Amino acid sequence: MACDGVGPSYTCTRLLQGMASRDLAGPLFVNRARAQLDGIDYRASLPGPLAAAPYRFVSDRATRRTNRRFLSEIRQGDIAYLWPAAPLDVYRKVHDMGLPIVAEGINTRMEHARAILDAAYTAEGLEPGHGITQDRIDEENAKLQLTTAIFAPSAGVEASLAGAIDANRILPASYGVALDQHRPPRRAVPEEGPTVLFVGSGSIRKGLHQLLRAWARAGIKGRLLIAGTIEPAVQTLCADLLNRDDVQTLGFVNDVEPLYEQADVFVLPSYEEGDPLVTYEAAAHGLPIIASAMGAGRIGAETGCNLPVDPDQPETIVDALRALAGSPDTLRERGERSAAAVEAYSWMDVGARRADQLVRHLGRAD
Repeated sequence: MACDGVGPSYTCTRLLQGMASRDLAGPLFVNRARAQLDGIDYRASLPGPLAAAPYRFVSDRATRRTNRRFLSEIRQGDIAYLWPAAPLDVYRKVHDMGLPIVAEGINTRMEHARAILDAAYTAEGLEPGHGITQDRIDEENAKLQLTTAIFAPSAGVEASLAGAIDANRILPASYGVALDQHRPPRRAVPEEGPTVLFVGSGSIRKGLHQLLRAWARAGIKGRLLIAGTIEPAVQTLCADLLNRDDVQTLGFVNDVEPLYEQADVFVLPSYEEGDPLVTYEAAAHGLPIIASAMGAGRIGAETGCNLPVDPDQPETIVDALRALAGSPDTLRERGERSAAAVEAYSWMDVGARRADQLVRHLGRAD
């Protein structure tokens, strides 16, 4: 993949930075590196001007070079830390070398996710639009059979792996957040009501359609702010709800930091997730969190910092919105709970815990 400081590459580099504090990180093999962090040794396949070329024109060439370089440099005594984009052929060749393979479960296992999402689309009378094919499922399952261990960053990922891989190969983990950034104090909730923020792909998977319905039913003062590209199925299904005066759609947003600062509540009623970084960001900004079990991720499961909701039951979202909008004390208390909970999830601490966990696991395997 490209390492441009967003998405999975951001997560990977942040984890490696924390793991490096335990002398267990790198080199990192990537197609290109346009966002670098201290303490990580990079091997980028697209140097110089090629790194600035439109990625779609160079990605295939870069991927081939990255795979070849990785396989040429890995040695006995190394650990192969392979993310989902690594091809099955690389998994097989590393496995044939007898080296441990550690995988990263950035989302729930695809076979499990497809069942969840098929049901969500069917409930709306829609053809599934998740793009999970049988070929992708078969490839993922084949990779799992070759792994020595896999990091499961949330309870949802753990549950999806049950039965597909030996339980002793699943390493419960989490993602994290940068806690060293300055964040201003929380603002007072304005008289015109709270700003409720949704960040992410506005899709059936993320439960945006159920949030829109709940927002309309809640009948509270305030506004719903949606940051992210909205899936066409949701646009069609919820056209009238998206056109409400108290709903604002922003499309894709490069810098969401100002949105957290102007928000009063964060909502993520997802049907399926890995361990969403946006929930950690919301907690770091001291926002009350309304989230499904999937949307709350590991921090929700371990700390109970979120008001739990069920995307199949929009009334639970309605109740949570009303509970927060109707009580400034509850808003403040839930925000304080979020801020306290996230202190245990700095990237450095999360990465260091993973390194220690992996050393213990491989020591037992030996």
